[in-house]
Amino acid sequence: MWTHRVLYQFTILCSLFFYVLYPRWFSWYLLVLILFLIPFDLIISLPGMLTKRAVLAAPRILKQGEDGMLSVVNLHRRWFPAGCIKVRLREISDGDVILHRLKCESERGSLREMAINTSRSGFTAFEIDRLSATSLIGLFSIPVAAESRAGVLILPAPIKPPNGVSLPRVSALRPEQSGIFSEDHDLRPYRPGDPLKSVHWKLSAKYDSLIVREPLLPPPHRRMVYISQWNNAQERNVALGRLQWVSDYLLEKDLHFYLRLGNSGPIAEITKNGDLIDYLYHVLDEKAPPLQNPVIPPRRFTWAFRIDGNRNSVNSEFGMRNAE
Repeated sequence: MWTHRVLYQFTILCSLFFYVLYPRWFSWYLLVLILFLIPFDLIISLPGMLTKRAVLAAPRILKQGEDGMLSVVNLHRRWFPAGCIKVRLREISDGDVILHRLKCESERGSLREMAINTSRSGFTAFEIDRLSATSLIGLFSIPVAAESRAGVLILPAPIKPPNGVSLPRVSALRPEQSGIFSEDHDLRPYRPGDPLKSVHWKLSAKYDSLIVREPLLPPPHRRMVYISQWNNAQERNVALGRLQWVSDYLLEKDLHFYLRLGNSGPIAEITKNGDLIDYLYHVLDEKAPPLQNPVIPPRRFTWAFRIDGNRNSVNSEFGMRNAE
């Protein structure tokens, strides 16, 4: 923008010299025309400048060391002319704040990309600190409201705990009379109160009596995984790596578990990998919304496993342990 202003001032100076050296009607009209560029630029560009917006877009999760890009997308009403936008971004990671300045073209939907630093694990947030819209010719710039935020969860590679994981055996399946569908089920005669959707109509027609499917589901689990609070970036890398390994190991065997960070952190039930990502987003992002549908864990656990970030420590396992 300063380049445009300097160029415009130089143009005015040249037109003044031209008017002095060539005092005719043409030089006068040329000088007036150049001077009127200031209000013309502001009037024609102001509606478009006020409708400028910017949206941040980034991958939700990245692996440590993986290439990732943050995109700043320029949005505005297409029928209003305006110039480019300038964005000052605030990158927040580990309490450190880094400012970035980016410039997007004036076209609607144009974007500017910036590489994301994935050298350290954890959560990195990007926020728009200031958004400025420039006029069509580039002589004016005004700040516009912008509230956009993007977060990236950076996870290290899975790390196997030093002592392995001593998992409980899968309990025998038990009948479930709530009418829930399950691939594992038993057949029995119909009893009053059974839902009609559980009736096996083909077998019922064959034996001329109502036969229902009784789902066989595992009993409610009482497994807990604790993560000790880390003290530095190295311990965080180890703790998150071990957590991923333990979570993958349990979920591959269809063993659901509860998860807690620290001694007073929220507790979440992990039934799939997406639950783990949502939980880490919540506990690592300072501005994360509260967890929906808070989990009420059992009062005592039959199996628990503690994860910490000390490479030389042996993870401790428990038998019965209270939820508190």
